[in-house]
Amino acid sequence: MADQPQLDIGKLVTDLLAVLRSIDPVGEGVKLAEQGRRTVEALIVALEQFGSTMDNLNQAASRVNRLLDDVEDPIRRIAGMADQTGSLLSFLPNLANKAMSNLAPKPATSTTPPSTTPPANAPTVASPSPTDAPRA
Repeated sequence: MADQPQLDIGKLVTDLLAVLRSIDPVGEGVKLAEQGRRTVEALIVALEQFGSTMDNLNQAASRVNRLLDDVEDPIRRIAGMADQTGSLLSFLPNLANKAMSNLAPKPATSTTPPSTTPPANAPTVASPSPTDAPRA
């Protein structure tokens, strides 16, 4: 049989204790706590910035709403006037045609109204009475 190296238990225990002594649980705990503190601080800063951004957006939305309130009514009035202007523009050609026909020269007419009585020198024709029968 070949010779197997013997385990030196004493040396193993001494090495294990040396490794355990090099590990500082308190120091590692402090490092971990410091990293957690920095993470929490960064999270707080991010939340504050988010809150500030939301405030700015709220102010902008309020300004836009005020602007719309100021502008909406005049725009509605202008739109109503535009509708009225459209109907007026469709009426204007008819009005212009009537005005042009009124301005056109009229044919010459006598200034005296026609008389219903015949002139004095016109021959008079006797109208037959219904009792007069034709004679043969």
